[in-house]
Amino acid sequence: MATTDSPGYVLDISESLFRLTTEGVRLRSNETLAYETISSLISHRTAQLEGGIRQKSAIIREHLSCIPTDGEIKLRLDICRTSASTLDDIKDMLSQQLGSALTLGDALSILLFDYVAERKAARVLEKIGLDGTNGQQQRRSRLGDAN
Repeated sequence: MATTDSPGYVLDISESLFRLTTEGVRLRSNETLAYETISSLISHRTAQLEGGIRQKSAIIREHLSCIPTDGEIKLRLDICRTSASTLDDIKDMLSQQLGSALTLGDALSILLFDYVAERKAARVLEKIGLDGTNGQQQRRSRLGDAN
């Protein structure tokens, strides 16, 4: 359950959701090569979500059934008003998409799940040589060979 506690939020989250938060922060820190926080990850992710969450409704429902939101672990979020507003908008959009009421914690869980899934997919593509930068290098190499 979320309670307003200026200047941020305090959520009581499950151990599973806590582990998802730490994995998201770890991935974001490795992406930026700087120590990140859950608040900085949320700010980054909410600023990036113009098209919404990439996961399909069935996947989101499965995620929510596997990763409980509420628990005993306190998570303090100190995020800017814009990020808080966007997170609330995401919660409303996902509630409508799924046809059920979601909490702020649920929206956070889905946001983190979407980010972790995206980063893991990018890593797999990179390993097999199908990431965007590698593809551009391969095209340039082929063009250079053709000249």
